[in-house]
Amino acid sequence: MLLAAVVVAGASACGGPAEAEPKPAASAAKKQVKSVTAQWDEMMKWWASHDIGCVAGYDAEDDPEGCAIRIQDYVADVRKIRKAMNTDSAAPKGFYTSAYVIIDQLETYASAPAGEDDTEGWLAARPLIYMEGHALGEWIAAHPLQ
Repeated sequence: MLLAAVVVAGASACGGPAEAEPKPAASAAKKQVKSVTAQWDEMMKWWASHDIGCVAGYDAEDDPEGCAIRIQDYVADVRKIRKAMNTDSAAPKGFYTSAYVIIDQLETYASAPAGEDDTEGWLAARPLIYMEGHALGEWIAAHPLQ
């Protein structure tokens, strides 16, 4: 009798019908993807409240190393916008070509410093990086897709 109880308990613990995993609902909505414009606007709103001054070209004297890091963070955020453009299914073929040219130029300026610790290099590239970021913002504003 004890052996039968162990066999029954073991069978139901081995993934029998009583232990079936619930399947996700087939009608689960896909994650809503924000438009490139919305993502850019969010990024700019964040930077406006978190020290765009350094990136824009002022207030670097107080903390040059911190400013160099913020410039690198700004470039990383622009790279996220490029990724959003790359995955934008609403964009017709070639839609972002001009924006990619702007981002490529920003990347050229961002590659000028000799690494993350090149504070002077990042500060020297800062006005050019900001200029291209500003141009990208103007392009996005003039070409809202969604």
